[in-house]
Amino acid sequence: MNKGSLVAIFSILFFGSLAVSAFADSSTVEMSSRILDSFDGTPYVVDGEEYHYTWQAVASKYTTKTSEQSFPIANVVNTAPLTLTRLAGEGGAKSLGVQGAFDRNGYNWIDIYPTISGGAEQAAEIPLLGRTRAIDVWVWGSNLNYTLEAYIRDNKGMIHVIPLGNLHYVGWKNLRSNIPTSIPMVTNIIPRSTHAVTFVKFRLWADPKEKAYLDVEHDATGKVTKIIPFYLYISQLKVLTDVYETIYDGDELANPKTVNELWSSAGGAAPNAPAGNNQ
Repeated sequence: MNKGSLVAIFSILFFGSLAVSAFADSSTVEMSSRILDSFDGTPYVVDGEEYHYTWQAVASKYTTKTSEQSFPIANVVNTAPLTLTRLAGEGGAKSLGVQGAFDRNGYNWIDIYPTISGGAEQAAEIPLLGRTRAIDVWVWGSNLNYTLEAYIRDNKGMIHVIPLGNLHYVGWKNLRSNIPTSIPMVTNIIPRSTHAVTFVKFRLWADPKEKAYLDVEHDATGKVTKIIPFYLYISQLKVLTDVYETIYDGDELANPKTVNELWSSAGGAAPNAPAGNNQ
């Protein structure tokens, strides 16, 4: 074998190894289960920062509102699936409860979304780390023909709807849906994994032929005195995520927090936090 052939083989192996290194993150897997919210006050931790969420609910046009009742109503309640209750600590497992009612049948919906405290409750989106492969949540159904969806925002800002399933069953059920790999979550530009991918909200859809509320109460004259709402309970929202990242010389410089500290100590503005007007 002559010298030219050896050089060619070496070049192929060298550049091939670079190519493998460059795209290793998209082929290597390190799966991790992460609880986004257990509704018991346990914070969601991202890069050492704690996030505490409260949840709100809003509904479509025909949601029932009276002088005594205004739906939907969302609150944390002391109940959970038996599986989670057995594993819970001293505080016990909790769930997010939602009451809903509508004035008429139709394609009614309720959005259930996380917020953070800021004087007033402000809508927030829960950051997802790595490449989210599946979403998993416990949901209590009352045998109504309603369906539940999750909304995910990709790293380009686009919203994707992930069907979680029909709630036409009785009691607690674990609902899990895979996240399509076509949804962009990482970029080949370092850092590949960012917090731009987020969980936005749940949406509950009512079938137009299904009840718009559970029942009503009447007085002696037959007048409706109270709307009895339907109920939904959500417990332990979590995701299955591929968090693998290639380790290389200088990988710490892919961490925005490290870069900010580095440039702050150098007395200059960090590259990702320029001074002046943002265009």
